[in-house]
Formats: sequence, structure tokens, C-alpha cells
Amino acid sequence: MDKVFIKIINTYLQEELCFDTKDTDLKELGLDSLASIELLLELEEMYDITFPDELLTEDTFSSGSNLWGVLNNLKENSEAS
Repeated sequence: MDKVFIKIINTYLQEELCFDTKDTDLKELGLDSLASIELLLELEEMYDITFPDELLTEDTFSSGSNLWGVLNNLKENSEAS
């Protein structure tokens, strides 16, 4: 996870995400469905990626580390194209 990602995600959480809480369920940290959509849009814009529909799952947003892994894969795939 990079600092930009953590800064962005923390604007949508009630409790702060950090390296100690990277595997904590984002719902437990205060991410709700509306915030998930807003977070998704901001991440797409910041990292110049698009989340395909099949990745818009509860598992993708289950933790900061899961979301970062999906985002990182999308970045690598878009750079390889």
C-alpha cells in the first residue's frame, strides 16, 4: 500500500486504516455502501484505472490489503497494455 492509497481510503473511513489494520474488514472501520462507491471513483481517477464489474464484490472491499491487491493488479495490467 502506498501513502496516497492510505490517505484516500482514510477519507471514507470512520477509523483510520494503517499498516496494523490493513487486514481489518473495511466495514468494521466504517466503510458503508455509498462511501464504497465514492472511494471506487476516486481510486479510478487517481490511479487511471477502471474496476471491471466482476471485481465490484464484497471480497474486493473486504480489507485495505485486498483492495490494494486488486488495484495493484489493475495498474499492472493497464501499464502492460
